[in-house]
Amino acid sequence: MLMDESLVAGGLAISGIFDLEPIRLSYLNEKLGLDAEQAWRNSPLLDMPALAAKFIVAHGSDELQELKRQSREFGAAWSAYGLRGEMVEVADCHHYAILEQLAQPDGPLANARAVSTGADPG
Repeated sequence: MLMDESLVAGGLAISGIFDLEPIRLSYLNEKLGLDAEQAWRNSPLLDMPALAAKFIVAHGSDELQELKRQSREFGAAWSAYGLRGEMVEVADCHHYAILEQLAQPDGPLANARAVSTGADPG
């Protein structure tokens, strides 16, 4: 994760998969072919930066339970590392519909972004 680069003002993850081990242990791994080391190495939950810009972790209220769990777990870990962040749950959205919120200037994702950059949301 490059969140510690000086040119990065902030980040936004939407309905992310932050720990690949559950994927490796599921039927999905038949196509992915991840081994334990690859799953560990490529899991953002297991590779927190020492310093980082503010990071917003968003998921929809209608999201798959595993994606909600992973979002909450990653957000909690991010905060536990002392990094600036915010959790945003978007009502009545799943991992496809939530993307439409990016086009809503007064929506929860735009407001979270505005807060993270110090910009005026209105």
